[in-house]
Formats: sequence, C-alpha cells, structure tokens
Amino acid sequence: MSSTPQWDPAVLARLGQLHLRARGLVSGLTHGHHKSLRVSRNVEFADYKEYTPGDDLRDLDWKVYSRNDRMVVRRQQSEDELSVVFILDASADMSTGETGQHPALSGTKLGTAITMIATMAYYLQHRGEPIGLAVLGGEGVLQPWIPPRRGANHLAQIFASLASVKPGGAEVLAEGFSQIGTRVPRRAAVVVVSDLMEEPESWGPPLSAMLRRQADLRIAHVYDRKEWEMDFRSSARFFSPEGGSPMPIDPDTVREAFSEIVQEYLAEVRQWLGRSRALHVLAASDEPLEVPIGRLLSGVLSGGS
Repeated sequence: MSSTPQWDPAVLARLGQLHLRARGLVSGLTHGHHKSLRVSRNVEFADYKEYTPGDDLRDLDWKVYSRNDRMVVRRQQSEDELSVVFILDASADMSTGETGQHPALSGTKLGTAITMIATMAYYLQHRGEPIGLAVLGGEGVLQPWIPPRRGANHLAQIFASLASVKPGGAEVLAEGFSQIGTRVPRRAAVVVVSDLMEEPESWGPPLSAMLRRQADLRIAHVYDRKEWEMDFRSSARFFSPEGGSPMPIDPDTVREAFSEIVQEYLAEVRQWLGRSRALHVLAASDEPLEVPIGRLLSGVLSGGS
C-alpha cells in the first residue's frame, strides 16, 4: 500500500468521475417503492458497545455495570434490518490485459464492476442501510475489508477504495469467499461482482457456505461481449493476465466451438449458483447498467426477499 494513494491526482480525478457516474445511474433507477429495512417493532440483541456521552441511558446494561463496573450499551438489531456486503473481484482477469493500470469506468469489466458497486452503495447509504465492501485481489487496495456501517464518511471510505484499486492477482474467489464468509453479518445481503473466471468447483462450496449465516446471495456476472463471442477481426495471440503462455488464435476458426464452451461454462456456473440459491444477473461491460443494478437491488429495495 502506498503512503497516501487517495491523494494521487489521478485517483482524485477518478473518484470524482465515480461519484458523477453513480449519481447519474441512481437518478435512472425507479424511486418510491423502497421502504426502510430498519423499521420494525420486533428487535433482538445484537452486541454491546462502550457507553459514550449522548447514548440513550435507557439502553445501558445495569447488570454488566453491577458485575464489572463497566458502562456498556445494548445495541438492538431490527429483525427486518439487512446489511449489504459488496464483494469486488479485482483479480487480473478483470482487466483489459494490462495489470497495474486503472481501467476505464465504462467499457471494461473492472470499471463496470466498480461503477455498479458505487451506484448501489450510493443508493443504499442515502436510505440509511448499513453497507460494507470486500475487495478480492487487486493492487493499490486501501482497505480489503470495510465492515457494514452507515453514514456519509463511511460511503466516502468505500468510494476511495473503489477508485484506488487496480486489477491484479490470480484465483482469488475461493479463498476470498472463505475469508469473507466468516465476517458477513447474519441475514446480510451479499452482492458479488465478478467475471467468475475461475473453476466453479473451487469457489462454489465456500460461496454456498455463506447460507449457514442465512446470507441472501446476489451475483453480478460481469462479462466482455467480445471475449464471449470471439468478436475480433483478425488473428492474434491471446493470453490471460493471470498467467500462462500466449496462444495464437484465428477467431473465425474457433468462434462456433468457443460459443459452445461459453454455454457449457454458463450452465456450470448456474448449477453452482442454484445450489447456493443465489440470484444470477448478467452484466455486459458495453451495455447500460440500470437494468442489472435494478435486478440486484430488487429484493433489498422491497425489504428483503
């Protein structure tokens, strides 16, 4: 991690662009049907926090005080409250072929993923929902894990991390899902934004394990249409940013066979996501994002599915 990457002029400019794109996309989403996920008559104990001036004295736990001479406040959680944790795949395969660079916010897989998360975070934070962020892989990551919280300062922290990240690293999903799965609050909505370009049998089990915490899993499957359709005009040497030897390929020769490979891969992905009871939403890097974002937020916006 560099000393103060958030003050890099390029990152600051990117941060401003990200705010503009998020606000613009939010304005295109349907308003008026969202209800607060925090309003409920039924509450349950969540945890303790140290008493600070301004806390409601009615929430003090006097039993703890009498035993340990500690002033702590009982924090309650609404049964309808739903934290939202975003998981960003920032591995090298999310790049356009050049790692260590900030990809454009539109027309690239990582740029699309960052923009989608920023938009959803902006939307939910302004409605008082607790949001968190986990970044898997990547370079220049300010904070790989930001727990779900509320507030403008918290949103700014998430935006700074999104604006700073560059693609990097290989095979991050399986280990990342395992680590994040133990940190996700119970009954949270978990929104994964990834191209899922790792073997489903490696990341499928740790993703499914999140169901034990009653997670509501939603997957934004970001893809590059040219990659899936082999939409290239001439022969070239293709390589994975995550490693391996370049391969000379004639797109016209392999296009039909490659289409079948993509369909088989999608069927395997959907099979694993079905086991996880996850919502699967495709998001092309060259198409408007309002529709996939709206689908990802649909259950959250109505107070949980």
